[in-house]
Amino acid sequence: MTVETAAPEALLGALGRFTAVPKDIGRYDTDVTTAAQALRAHPEQIAGLADEGLPHVVDADRGPLFDYDDLMNVGMFCGTGQTVPELGLRFLMRFAASPRSSWYAPREWEIGVHPSRTAGGASAETASAESAGLPQVTVRVPDLSAPGVELLSAYSFDDPVRALGYEAVIRLTGADQTVRDPRIHEAWNEVVDGLASRRVTYQTVPEPLRADHHRAWELGIADCVVASRLLADRLRASGLEATARRGYLLGLFGSDHAWCDVVEDGVHKSLDPVFAFVATVGDERGVAKSPEFAAACFGSRFNRLLPCRTDSAQPLVYFDGEPAPYWAMVGVGARPRRSS
Repeated sequence: MTVETAAPEALLGALGRFTAVPKDIGRYDTDVTTAAQALRAHPEQIAGLADEGLPHVVDADRGPLFDYDDLMNVGMFCGTGQTVPELGLRFLMRFAASPRSSWYAPREWEIGVHPSRTAGGASAETASAESAGLPQVTVRVPDLSAPGVELLSAYSFDDPVRALGYEAVIRLTGADQTVRDPRIHEAWNEVVDGLASRRVTYQTVPEPLRADHHRAWELGIADCVVASRLLADRLRASGLEATARRGYLLGLFGSDHAWCDVVEDGVHKSLDPVFAFVATVGDERGVAKSPEFAAACFGSRFNRLLPCRTDSAQPLVYFDGEPAPYWAMVGVGARPRRSS
């Protein structure tokens, strides 16, 4: 069976629709072959992106090397519906179309977190620790103190990070909630409207720029981490108790996701500006509009979001103590627990 590849003009058409990673933080280490696999394109098409100005460096042996986040944005904005980032977003957001009650009911998950150590997809669990050049992996563990999180398997999560990864069974219980405080409404509207008006582009943002979220917003770009950190800053400036949270959106493959936690009347409530944005405007990658789901993102807690132990939406995966590349998340997945 042949795999349909992206039309050359589709990939090239994406170049003017996102902001490339600033060159001072670009990580140009993804070769043409890896890029072609992620974008379902021919290698010649990837070379064409370099010719048209996608930032890159040229290695004498490997040829053009790109920043992986730039490539993901090419995939996000090319409009083919077939690239890895397009398929990933559409798949992960399918739960928003489920009945409202299914967003909150207790749900038991069998979770496996074993991030890849190579762009080719070899996992940290199977790759030999002695293999030359492979990084040592540590991951953040679930936050068992968070509302609605219950560990069902016998496992120790005493430290905030764990070597290589883990497997666990966890019950997540959502909560159907909303928010009243006008200060929260004001901060929320400012961030969500920035995305919905397209003043700020929703796109993949590299970890160093996520850490400097005000710079990202000023550049006119944001992802879930940037938006959640910015929202938490503005809520705290208004005198509220708030923090940016980060964890996994669970599914057959998991996704790194961030949202905001605010305390109102002693109750922790979740604010998810990116989910709300996507559900409000719909998305060219095939995500349908859902006003009901967008409203639920303003206070409700979902049973597919597993918070991890972080102080302020810090990275979930580390290579040799440094934040891991975007592609490391390929080793994260979950499935509903089977009845015994």
